[in-house]
Amino acid sequence: MRDTGLAILMCCAALMPAPVTAQVLSHAPDGRPLVLTFADEFQSFRPLGAPGGVWRTTFGPGDEKGLDRRTLPDNGELELYVDARLADASGPIGIDPFRAHDGVLDILASPTPPQLKARLGGHPYVSGVITSQPSFSQTYGYFEMRAKLPSGKGLWPAFWLLPQDQSWPPEIDVLEAVGDGGDIHSTVHSTLKPTAVDVETHVARGAFHTFAVAWDRNRVAWYIDGRKTGEQQTPADLNKPMYVLANLAVGGDWPGAPDATTVFPATLSIDFIHAYQFSRN
Repeated sequence: MRDTGLAILMCCAALMPAPVTAQVLSHAPDGRPLVLTFADEFQSFRPLGAPGGVWRTTFGPGDEKGLDRRTLPDNGELELYVDARLADASGPIGIDPFRAHDGVLDILASPTPPQLKARLGGHPYVSGVITSQPSFSQTYGYFEMRAKLPSGKGLWPAFWLLPQDQSWPPEIDVLEAVGDGGDIHSTVHSTLKPTAVDVETHVARGAFHTFAVAWDRNRVAWYIDGRKTGEQQTPADLNKPMYVLANLAVGGDWPGAPDATTVFPATLSIDFIHAYQFSRN
């Protein structure tokens, strides 16, 4: 997610459009043959530590203690990323921002319950992040997420890639939406390109869309619903294994803080996440 120095509760599933059956692609939109390497259709939520666990619910490699890898303070963000297992010396925190239903994973953001704020570092909001860092990464390929984005002042959903070796940059942002779930930003961060190309695209709000990136040694190209929205040359430092992340941030230097018009709980609804390798480059 963008760095400038550089949305617990039940969601009403009946209001959501039904997910589609996840389609495994045989070819990328540019015609190159694909081989599926990672897939989650979210028939259940599989956090790390549970049987068949895939997803880490903090940043980093998972060896940090406390709350330090549960937000991005350099962005000025206001949320803390929590999960069902989070506990402190007083016992379980008892907030779970993840809801799997009907083949969709909802990530919910809400104001922190006042009685828990001190135990959660004073963060005014709680939300969720998922990363494939412990289970999957690869160099180059086609990465896609079908999701319905929330809209509201101060909301910041994202789908992105980070290096498995924990360096930064580089970073590929497949999608970021700031406040308005219809205005999509896609970009690359690199040590070699301090001014990244920011691809801006508009999509219909309140609907599921498939957000994707095709990345190889030469080009990074972004797609929404199979339509190319932009591309740029691959920086020389963007040639290493990357893992995928999806999250719903709240606040920050870019989106600003929520206001009285922001509806909580806010929900990022994910139908599927897939990754592929190109069978030829």
